[in-house]
Order: sequence, then C-alpha cells, then structure tokens
Amino acid sequence: MSERLEPLPHDAYGWHHATASQWADSDVYGHVNNVAYLGYFDTAMNVALLEHGALDLSATAEGPIGLVVQNGAQFFREITFPAKLSVGVRIEAIGRTSLTWGFGLFDLDDGACAARGQFVHVYVDRDSRRPAPLTPALRACADALFRDPATDKEETPK
Repeated sequence: MSERLEPLPHDAYGWHHATASQWADSDVYGHVNNVAYLGYFDTAMNVALLEHGALDLSATAEGPIGLVVQNGAQFFREITFPAKLSVGVRIEAIGRTSLTWGFGLFDLDDGACAARGQFVHVYVDRDSRRPAPLTPALRACADALFRDPATDKEETPK
C-alpha cells in the first residue's frame, strides 16, 4: 500500500463482517488503537474464508496454509469506544499462489469508512513452506469476493 487510498463506500465490498470495538482496543488518547484495526481485518478475513469453505481449522486439515507476507492500513477518521463496526472484505488480486485482500472499516453509526486495509496472503505447503497453488476452494472464495480496484475511482464518494 504505497499510494494514498481514498475511503470507499460500503458497497465497494461484496462481503461484510459485523463486529464492535472492545474496551481494550482503546489507547490512552481515547480512540481505537491502530493495531486493533489490523485485528478487525484479520478476523474478518478468516471468517470470510470459513464461510466460503476455504479454511479448515480441524486438527486433520490438509492443503496449503496462508501466510500474511504484507499488511497495512490507512486511516481516515477516529473510532472511539463503544462503536458498532462493519468490516468490508474483498479480494483485490488473485495470483497463482497468493491473494491480495482489501478491507474497509465502517462505523455503523454514521456509515463512514474509517480506514482501509490490505493483506497479502501467500499460500504455502504446510511442511516445506514453499509456495503452493490456490486450492479449488480458495479460488472459488477469491472469485466470489473479487472486486476490481480499477473501478474504485468510479465509486469514490464525493
């Protein structure tokens, strides 16, 4: 995430996870700490994978695992406790062995996008830790959640 991102509307994300700020998320300045945003994104990503049948948390799970090799966030407005939140989730790029996830964090009281985030997942073999192709379930999840970032400028609120 090297370029400055703009806030996107709620409908720029095809899937949403409802959550809420926690008391422990707040810092000494009275707003949600930056690191909590990454936690909201990480939780939403994993719930999306679970709901799309692309993540097996059982002890007998097989297949590749996703490693986050890059993440970041850009902030547009403060969130303070208590806040009802929604994390918008989408896939912004699909590679042979990787997915680029995009997130928008929305304060449901005013509907505003408070932050955008991005994670890059590289899928690797569980044992060798070498890159592994996306499974059919991961590919189906990615296809279902894909939104082309090239169309963002058309959706940016005025």
